Amino acid sequence: MKKIVFLTLLISSIASSQNIGNAKDQTSVHMAGGSYRNPYTIKNKPKGSPYFQEAFAAANVASTPGKVFMRYNIFNDEFEFIASKGDTLVLDKIEDFSNITFPGLGKNYKLTSYTDRKNKLAYGYLIEVFKKGDLALYKKENINFVEEKPAKTSLEVTMPARFSKGEDTFYLQNKNLVTEFPDGKKALAKLFPEKKANIENFLKENKISFDSEADLIKIIDFLATP
Repeated sequence: MKKIVFLTLLISSIASSQNIGNAKDQTSVHMAGGSYRNPYTIKNKPKGSPYFQEAFAAANVASTPGKVFMRYNIFNDEFEFIASKGDTLVLDKIEDFSNITFPGLGKNYKLTSYTDRKNKLAYGYLIEVFKKGDLALYKKENINFVEEKPAKTSLEVTMPARFSKGEDTFYLQNKNLVTEFPDGKKALAKLFPEKKANIENFLKENKISFDSEADLIKIIDFLATP
């Protein structure tokens, strides 16, 4: 039932695209997802933005016909969409809508479980960068939040709260397991011990950098090639 209601709201949102600039905060909508409420007033609004882009963009959502206008809040790791009356709603993280693509931005978000180097399990959105066979490279966009720093003396200036872009984090999917991408030759060879010698030769011959997205794609392509 929840899926049907959500589909109805999303389909209605397509017809109301002309109202994108009139989205309003709501506190009483609990059907398709949680309501959106901006916690910041104009007076104490942080500098910067929790979004890659604040404007809503046309997106394709899995199991939903047509395009829906959405935007991704990187800091909160959640999608917001425009409902039929111009309301802004937050998309529930459910499997039915786990694939969200922005054709105009060239981004394909996947809702998935993954673990970091501390073996901490998370469930959220990752961008699919490259996929071949059972292997895939994912990227997580990061936004940091710095609290306001009040001036302690008359000689100091209050530093307002701010959002700032952090470094992207890359993840490796091996079959159904998604973990943070190895940070070097030894860690990578440990995941693929049967290819250790080939991996070492490949990294050396191609001068691979684990800080380069393009080079990580090359690693995936190499590992997935029989």
